[in-house]
Amino acid sequence: MAATQKSGQAKPELDQFTEPDAAKVREQIDAYRALTNRQFTQALADFIYEQVHGDVDQVAAYAIRSPELARKARRLIPDLLKNPENFLRAPEGESNNARRARLGAFRDRVNHESQLLHNVAAALIARRGHLPPEPNPRARARRRLADEYPERFLELVREEQQADQDRTAAAAAERKKQREESTGA
Repeated sequence: MAATQKSGQAKPELDQFTEPDAAKVREQIDAYRALTNRQFTQALADFIYEQVHGDVDQVAAYAIRSPELARKARRLIPDLLKNPENFLRAPEGESNNARRARLGAFRDRVNHESQLLHNVAAALIARRGHLPPEPNPRARARRRLADEYPERFLELVREEQQADQDRTAAAAAERKKQREESTGA
């Protein structure tokens, strides 16, 4: 049997992505660290908004997701989700439907960036040889329980689960209220 011949077509390289220059990333990190929280939040909003349109500045991405800035960016994400209008400039003559679509796409991208920043924080913990803690009602109940009896343990687990459901429902109601307020403007 004859051996199969290669077609001559080059296989796509798996490593087509090139990392940005480390010195440029360090300069960008230093520039972001020099900003106030308000200025950094605006820079973060601008960075995320550019991603919505497919423009990704790799130097800024590496800087914002760096160990030095990831925690700070993660703390500011809720502000971007609650009040995106404060950070995004509305195009002149924009319709309500276009505005809702723009803000929805921005919020989706903010949630995505939040997940990336969470993973960066988890990696920092993992580098130290620890596993990141996961939100777990059973673990919280176990800590509260300490030396109590197993019957009490199950009661506490149910209380923690209900508390999680209440927080989730309250957050959903807040988001719904904000959406209704933004569409009524």
